Amino acid sequence: MKSIANLMPKALRDYSTDVASYVLHGAKTLHDSRMLSAVIENAYDENFSNVVSSIELNFIDQLFEGKTTLRYVGVSSYHLKEMDLDSNRHADVLVHEFSIARQDVFRHRIIFDNLGEIEIEFSQFSYMWNEL
Repeated sequence: MKSIANLMPKALRDYSTDVASYVLHGAKTLHDSRMLSAVIENAYDENFSNVVSSIELNFIDQLFEGKTTLRYVGVSSYHLKEMDLDSNRHADVLVHEFSIARQDVFRHRIIFDNLGEIEIEFSQFSYMWNEL
């Protein structure tokens, strides 16, 4: 029987099982990082219907030493809940988790400390970390 991690594409498995992605005070963790940008790329199918093809999220780490780029391709759904920036001028990532939504479709849920939330369902994933 395959483990759950073996059902994931390699890049997703590598990122989601890397302890550095979750440690509280690391440079590569999303914990306490801040989102720099979110880019939603649309494509159109043969019926000229709007189809989301990819989403790219960029985060600066909690120590402001590096940038993490997460790219989701084959996006089948997404949910963006606005953050409460009126009372707090920034939003730190509180928790993030990956799960399997259904066969060959994965979900990444990111919760911010000021009520914001991002949830993306996708089929392909890549990531990159760059030192600033």
